Amino acid sequence: MKTLKYISLFCLIIILLTVQACKEDAHSPIANGGVSPSPIKNPIVESLPGAGKITYQLPSDENLLCVKATYEAPIGVAREVKASYYTNNLIVEGFGDTLEHKVDLVTVGRNNMESNPVTVTLKPQMPSIVGIFKSIAESVRETYGGIKFSIENPREAEVRVYVSTTDSIGEWIPAETFYTSTAKVDYSVRGYDSIARPFRINVKDRWDNSSDTYENTFHPWFEEKLDKTKFRQVTLPTDQNTPHMTGRTMDRIWDESYSNTDFVTTVGYGIPQWFTFDLGVTARLSRIVVYNRSSGATYIYNAGSVKEWEIFGSMNPNPDGSFDSSWIPMRKEPCKSFKPSGLPVGEYSNEDIQRQIDGEEFEFDANDVPVRYLRWKTNAVWGGTSIGHINLVEITLYGSVVK
Repeated sequence: MKTLKYISLFCLIIILLTVQACKEDAHSPIANGGVSPSPIKNPIVESLPGAGKITYQLPSDENLLCVKATYEAPIGVAREVKASYYTNNLIVEGFGDTLEHKVDLVTVGRNNMESNPVTVTLKPQMPSIVGIFKSIAESVRETYGGIKFSIENPREAEVRVYVSTTDSIGEWIPAETFYTSTAKVDYSVRGYDSIARPFRINVKDRWDNSSDTYENTFHPWFEEKLDKTKFRQVTLPTDQNTPHMTGRTMDRIWDESYSNTDFVTTVGYGIPQWFTFDLGVTARLSRIVVYNRSSGATYIYNAGSVKEWEIFGSMNPNPDGSFDSSWIPMRKEPCKSFKPSGLPVGEYSNEDIQRQIDGEEFEFDANDVPVRYLRWKTNAVWGGTSIGHINLVEITLYGSVVK
């Protein structure tokens, strides 16, 4: 009987300890009490583009948890920013103008109580979208099949660029939307007939602040997509077109497949290297769109993906394979693959991937010279010259067919 009493007493103790532990584990403020922390002191406001940095002196309250700023950006949209007690400043952003804005700052204790607010006035510098919009408005121009423009974004702000045009009944419709945080990049909007049409362009940031709207009428230059079914491989002395493995032949780059079914030359051949092909027609070429691999960490802006190359045109190439006067440079400068993020080899951003999906385009300078044959010379690949081979997914050519 005594044993049973001891067991019962032991169980009761365990139950009481468990209940007490559960009570202690219940979520509650770290510090209890109704005392509000002291407010910040001596706030200093630094104006930034579309933002502001506020530096302050923290109170010495032991239960201080953070500093909270509340404000409106854009006007009418409430925002809140918090900074821990380990730092003495915070940044408020999202302003789309250079007007004066009120920012309320309070300290927050571990008991979730707030101090009296300290209000500061902030007058932001010009937001990034204004400078970006100006760079577009100053650079937009007509080109083959549409328009093109440049973006200057030195602060690498995250923006969306909206381009619109009109449909057959004159209603405004979206043409392209570009997402970028790159310091400097060129864009084009193509696919239109050679007749005058209006275009609108405006820029928005990630807080949905909007720039002015640019509007003008442009007359796209004529071009047509060359028929890839007429392209044929040509083998001249010194050419390197031997595939690395079965099926990775040159005709992969004009098969209209963009899912990494690419042309891969024999590993170890070396860089530079070149190959030749027949367009099947005589044409004056306006531009080329080049597609590198867009999936697989080993290959995106890496390995044998082409980084720098030259393109030559000819009507009657020297049969000995020489780079002589029978070949005309189609561009004054080599084509260079561009990586928006600027990250090192092996690292890439979503914008990098999208650029490879969309293809990289290059206009030709020798656009008034009729050619029948093209020669591609690879000078560098993203993985370095020791790679010794190239990967090329697809190419698309535009111009006007002579015959």
